Amino acid sequence: MSLNYEILQPADYATAIEFSLASRVLLFPELYGAKTPQDIEHFEQYYISSPLGCFITVKEGEKLVGVIAYRAYDHRFDLNIPQGAVEVVKLFVLPEYRRRGIATKLCQMLFAQAQQKGIRHLYLHTHPFLPAAEQFWRLQGFEVIKREQLTMYDTIHMARSVGDGF
Repeated sequence: MSLNYEILQPADYATAIEFSLASRVLLFPELYGAKTPQDIEHFEQYYISSPLGCFITVKEGEKLVGVIAYRAYDHRFDLNIPQGAVEVVKLFVLPEYRRRGIATKLCQMLFAQAQQKGIRHLYLHTHPFLPAAEQFWRLQGFEVIKREQLTMYDTIHMARSVGDGF
């Protein structure tokens, strides 16, 4: 298996958007048909042109098999997240490619990009119904900062620093 990890290239924008929407339907089928998220509608603004945006892909040949991204954290939750923090989003690896270290390598690349851009604080949230998600993120250096029950999903808020401090 020869995999190519890279920062999203312009020729792959449409494929990345399609992949992100398809993975959303797999993870959250009840949202199928729901309004397209803002970050997808304004993909380039969130992930390409923003200094607080990054989108990384992994492909086998021409087939997109996994993605991860970060975007500026928008403070939509009542949390003490520092200004200039980014939210890690969109981690998804096709089921047939899992358990091969792909997600870990995607995270390592994402963290390296954040460090290169001078980003010091990373935030994410996950949900207990996603198998092993909390454990995976702990292995990536994230710590739980809050657990809460929201209208649709129980939510686990997590954070970590890039370099020192958080």
